[in-house]
Amino acid sequence: MKTLFIAKTNLNNDGRILNELNILSNTFPNLSIDFILLPDKPLTIKLSPNIKVHEINLFIRHIKLFRIFTILEFTFRSLFLLFKLKPSIVHAQDSAVVLPVLVYRILKGNKFKLIYDDHEIPNENQNIESKIYLFFEKKLLRISDFVLFANKERMELIKNELNLKNKCSYFLNLPYFDTIKDGLEDPELNIKLSHLDTLILNDTKFIIHQGVIVKERGRKLLADFSRILPFDFKILLLGGNLSDFELFVKEYDLDPNNFEFIGSVNYLDLNKFWIRSIASIVLYLPTYINNRLCAPNRLYISIKMNLPVIVNKDNPVLSDFVNRYNCGFFIEDIESKADFENIIQLKNNDFRSFYNKLSTGQISNFINIYKS
Repeated sequence: MKTLFIAKTNLNNDGRILNELNILSNTFPNLSIDFILLPDKPLTIKLSPNIKVHEINLFIRHIKLFRIFTILEFTFRSLFLLFKLKPSIVHAQDSAVVLPVLVYRILKGNKFKLIYDDHEIPNENQNIESKIYLFFEKKLLRISDFVLFANKERMELIKNELNLKNKCSYFLNLPYFDTIKDGLEDPELNIKLSHLDTLILNDTKFIIHQGVIVKERGRKLLADFSRILPFDFKILLLGGNLSDFELFVKEYDLDPNNFEFIGSVNYLDLNKFWIRSIASIVLYLPTYINNRLCAPNRLYISIKMNLPVIVNKDNPVLSDFVNRYNCGFFIEDIESKADFENIIQLKNNDFRSFYNKLSTGQISNFINIYKS
């Protein structure tokens, strides 16, 4: 079983792909995996010895005028590697790699198993280039042997829209914390953690928000929420940059003391911040379909870390999750000191049992795709 992954991503913090690679490496210790990678950022993490990465560093990139040449170069160089490596299984990760995989499928036919991992679904506000990619993606979806979605809601929508007849399943964006970097080698990280520990000793309680603060991820909801925080609560911000945070504070005339800005953190160090929190915030406005049917890794990180999750009520996936598992609150309903006390109380519940059951089932389903 010669397996090949192909993706355009920052593999250092792509939890979904890292989790898949980890599951395969643990389940099939003799499995060799080739990985054709168009890197969004240089690869800095160490992968398992059985994984060989073939980085494609393009001659021209991020120049709109030459975009067609970028696409063609990536397509031809990927095809060269595909024909050279002759995989028996190709696991294609999302629409950015559609063209070379589609051509390879057309030329090689059914001589290999094709798994298409559809991370995202197209929003209604797509540009022309995205619409062209979508055209080819639909073709690939129909001729793949197996299509893997990010959650049940997305799977059902796309299956019905495209009338897919091939095998389909979903693999939730579960957290990947099996390997943890040793923080001792990073003095800057240790300074940040020590500062948080000092605040915690003085009874500060952190509610963690991971990711950029933009309109579609509840920018205004987060601003309004910060205004009602009790004096001993702060929002711990991971991701984004300082200038964007300062603009956010200025735009809504917020008190910066209600936040503890951390900024970018290595993916394998994220749990060091999560374990210092008492709850998390995950917000996705339902304006566009990809956000409406969101499948955020942060939702599952929160449950694995036994943290109540605060979500927006008008997102159907997030609200259903909170209602079904009684694992959090709606941000619109939090108004008083008593509500914040309820958050602390809910943290005493143990969500990990249902997370472990969920995780075990998902891993089993994923392994079966490779065994079948």
